[in-house]
Amino acid sequence: MTGRGSAAFWFIACVAAMMPTGLRSQADSSDCALIAEPGEPVETVALVDRVEPANAPRPSNDGERIVFRQLYETLVTADCHGRPGPGLAASWRLEADGRTWTVTLREGARFSDGTEVTPADVRAAWTRDANGTDLRPHVSRLVQSIAVAGDHALAIVLRSRRVDAPMALAHPDLAVAKPVDGSPWPLGTRGARISRELRVERDTLPPIRFLVAPDGDPRDLLDQGVDLLLTRDAAALGYAATMAQLQSLPLPWQHTHVLMTPGRARSSPALSEEQRQALAADAVRGEARGAHAPFWWETVPDCELSPAPRGNRPPPTPRIVYDAGDRAARDLAERLVGLGRFQRAAGLRGAALALARRQGADAGYVVALETQPIDPCRDLQVLSEGSRWLDPGTIVPLIETRLRAIVRRGRSGVTTEWDGGIVIAGTSAASKP
Repeated sequence: MTGRGSAAFWFIACVAAMMPTGLRSQADSSDCALIAEPGEPVETVALVDRVEPANAPRPSNDGERIVFRQLYETLVTADCHGRPGPGLAASWRLEADGRTWTVTLREGARFSDGTEVTPADVRAAWTRDANGTDLRPHVSRLVQSIAVAGDHALAIVLRSRRVDAPMALAHPDLAVAKPVDGSPWPLGTRGARISRELRVERDTLPPIRFLVAPDGDPRDLLDQGVDLLLTRDAAALGYAATMAQLQSLPLPWQHTHVLMTPGRARSSPALSEEQRQALAADAVRGEARGAHAPFWWETVPDCELSPAPRGNRPPPTPRIVYDAGDRAARDLAERLVGLGRFQRAAGLRGAALALARRQGADAGYVVALETQPIDPCRDLQVLSEGSRWLDPGTIVPLIETRLRAIVRRGRSGVTTEWDGGIVIAGTSAASKP
């Protein structure tokens, strides 16, 4: 776009970004309801992942994601279409320097113990020093600096100019929580409180009880009469299909699983679309499809990456490594071993997994990437920093995965957000005037 057309577009975009309300007229999000028909609130939710309070408010698995989403807010929300709306912040505007966003907290915002939420609380949640200058690593991927700018305002400079601020501020890595003495659970701002029995108490609706069975059969959870179960398990989905009181609904495609191989040449053949689809159909238990092009790591312009170290590399260990908590990654790794691509598969977690990826001493790694990241360049930089040997041009896309929601008929009030996360009615509304 050139000439007057591009100038007019730039002017309109800038005016929209600087609207004092910070709400570019968010469209009606009723079409993001998981179930459109009215019904009773969801009261019992089944989880197949362990939930660790120490990870809050940043989830490490799907179970934590649904629990934490009922307790903790980001400054901005984004619905299932990526349309921004108010969260803990009521408004935001871009300042004249073109880099600083002034974000104003909503009136009457409070933590779940009734104490007022201040800009200093938000800064403390994002930093790890008394001066508020040392950003936590997961925050610094998106944010360059944060400062208190008034009784209810913050001045935030984003790491990348490519990112629309409302969407960046909706990232779950920027959720706000406050540690509290005597409790493993930090305080959130959604007007909901949690007990040690994983029971979320709400001000105006019945509580939500979470049943956790990470090592059990999801079908047993369905037999207990739960209202909601998020799963990819084919047996559970098939079992639910035989029960008239249950329905199964798809959530957005969330992860793209890829193969990263040290020393791979760009000229090496990649999987065809048909091969990716066959891998999804034959290797992965649960809903999956072959990864769909275009792939964001191939289309990031002007993204500066640290050069990979040169030198002769020793022969790799003939194993393929995957995240032990990722069932789809395990299925893929085991199938690639069965096809003779690798000798054995190894599931690792936490620090051991990060060390293995950083060293790049294995023959291959199955990694889950966000299908639609907020800041593709920054995500690519983080991926490269954790695997300095990686040439992004050699990443091999494999499959995409998503969860399905098994919901008891007659239940409603569940809304999906931009990243596939869900909010159960009452938790966010309860804390807002």
